Amino acid sequence: MTGDASHYDVLEVAPHARPAVIDAAFAVLREAACADDSPAGAALLVRLNRAHHTLIDPARRRVYDAGPGRP
Repeated sequence: MTGDASHYDVLEVAPHARPAVIDAAFAVLREAACADDSPAGAALLVRLNRAHHTLIDPARRRVYDAGPGRP
């Protein structure tokens, strides 16, 4: 995963994913990232939290989806 990955890529969900799918993906990926005590695991956890925070809120998600380079 690169630094320019979309929030959808970070959470490994489709752009049309429902909130329940986003929550489930976040929970699984967060658990794996928390188990990794390396700096890479910490960085992944930050990206996961940022992506989840944005995509789970309908207003923030609309703004994010309307951003440049978004479908």
